[in-house]
Formats: sequence, structure tokens, C-alpha cells
Amino acid sequence: MKNIYGVLLLLNINLANSQKTPYITHITQELVIDIGGEMNLDCSTKHSQEPNSSWVKVAKDQIDASIELSSGSVLTVKDPKVSLITEIKQDSSQYIIHIHNIQEDDASIYRCDLITGFNAKISAYTELMVRGPPFIYDNSTKLLVVEEYQSVLKLACFAGGYPTPRVFWRKPNNPILSIGNILKIPGIKKEDRGNYYCIAENGVGNDTSRRISISVEFPPVITTLLTRVGQAVNYEAYLVCSVEANPQPAITWIYKGVELSNNEHYWISNFATADDKMDSSLLIKIKNYLYGGYICRASNIFGAAEIKITVYKTLLPQCHHPACED
Repeated sequence: MKNIYGVLLLLNINLANSQKTPYITHITQELVIDIGGEMNLDCSTKHSQEPNSSWVKVAKDQIDASIELSSGSVLTVKDPKVSLITEIKQDSSQYIIHIHNIQEDDASIYRCDLITGFNAKISAYTELMVRGPPFIYDNSTKLLVVEEYQSVLKLACFAGGYPTPRVFWRKPNNPILSIGNILKIPGIKKEDRGNYYCIAENGVGNDTSRRISISVEFPPVITTLLTRVGQAVNYEAYLVCSVEANPQPAITWIYKGVELSNNEHYWISNFATADDKMDSSLLIKIKNYLYGGYICRASNIFGAAEIKITVYKTLLPQCHHPACED
């Protein structure tokens, strides 16, 4: 009889325990871990039964899908970095998710779910933050082609990493232009073209940077060192004009309203000297009828410009060509 009473007493105790509402007694607080490190996520419960609890890696956004890591004492995710440690007691349970060789994609919200009844559950949350060096997202600006005097030009640079990086802007061999994700350049001019560097730093590892190239489109600007060139008959006069423009302009030489081309009297050469800059030279084998004004003209889709160089007669030969200065 005593055995029967003992069994009944045990059944009553188990029945009483089973009627108690399960709850979560502990969950690991948020963690900050270095890349390559390891951690334990602990979820402890009271009055729960197998397999009423689970660990879930919560989706960061709608594109990602939440991942169930465990169900009760069973590891459900296939990831060699992840393991499950359980301790099941009569009235309490402990479920520990262990992750080693932590990487940036392990950073997330983690949720411990505990089923408390039909279509009912309670949840507790913790967060893993992974300390890592800064990086720059691909949606940052890479290359821009803009027209001169555009109202406001905005360069964007978005960086990630933990702690949150500081972002600042530089041009080569220049002080900091601005701090923040956006660099604004009002009324951009051709002098503003070139390379800009977005730099991100957060004190972890090395800084990272991205080069952003700005190409500014503008009409030609023409200059010359000599607007008057003297030369004797039967010698060569050397005329040069320097052109700055983007896109690359068409350059022509004009004499008395006629566009010149290479022949027995003239030789035209164009060569780039720097980005958006060209020199155009006109070599003239001087005859008495070839003195006067020569026009160097450059044009692109944004406009045109020209400059006049006058060739006058001298009794003695002059040297203007670089070759004759040696």
C-alpha cells in the first residue's frame, strides 16, 4: 500500500508541476565580440518541457530569412561553427548556443522562444555585436561626370563596422574637407575635378578608403605664351596654343578664313599635356604671302573658344621651336 501511495504522490507532484506556467528565467545580455572570437548564448527556462524551447537568429531585414538554430535539445542549423549545449532537469532547463570563429555575418539579434500553451509563446532577446574594422558599402559614389556650375554636387559614402566608423573626406595632399557621409560641393568648377577620398575609421584595424573620381565637363579655354611671332622668309615659324576642355575638343587652325591642313607649307600637331589639357602647334614654312593672323579654335558640345596669333616679318631668323633652343 505504501508503494501505491508513493506512486500517487509522485504523480500528483508531476501533475502540479506540469500545470505551472513555463517562463524564461535568464538570457545572455548583449555581447561585443572580436572577429574570430567565440561566445555562448544562454537561455534558461523554468517549468518547460522538451521540445518547447528554441533559439532563432532573427532576420536583419525583409530580404534575409530568420534561421532556427535549435529546437529543444536538437541543433537544427547546419553550420560547423555552431553547437548546442543543453542541461535538462526536472523543473528547469538550460539551452546554450555556442558559436566559435565569429564573423561579421554572425552579428544579429538572437531570440529564445518558449512555448507556453496552444498557439502561445514567450520570447526573450539578446544581441551579438561583432567588433570589426571599417568597410565601405558598394552603394557609395564611385564616379561622377557633371557639368560645370551644377548647382549642388553630392558625394555619398556609407561605411560599416563596429564600433560605427567616422567618415571624412580628403583630396590628395589636402586637409580634411568635410566630416560625415555626404560631401556637398556647391557650384562645382573645373578646378574641382579630380580624385576625392572617402575615409572610414573606427579604431579597429586599419582605416579604409575609397577613391571617387569627378569629371567636370566644360567648354574650351585657350591660352598662348606668344600672341606675336616674328620670323624671316624661308624659315619656320612655330605657333602654339594650349587648350583646356572636357570632353576633348576639336582643334583647328584658320588663316584668312580657311581651315588649314598639313601640306608643303603647314604641319599641325596635337598632343595631350595633362588631364583635359592639350597643346596644338602649327609649323609654318614662311613665304612672303604667309604673314598675318592665324586663329587657333577649339570647340566641344559645351561651346567654343579661339585665340589669334600674329606672324610678322623679321630680317633675321628667329627661334621659337623647342628643338632649336638645344
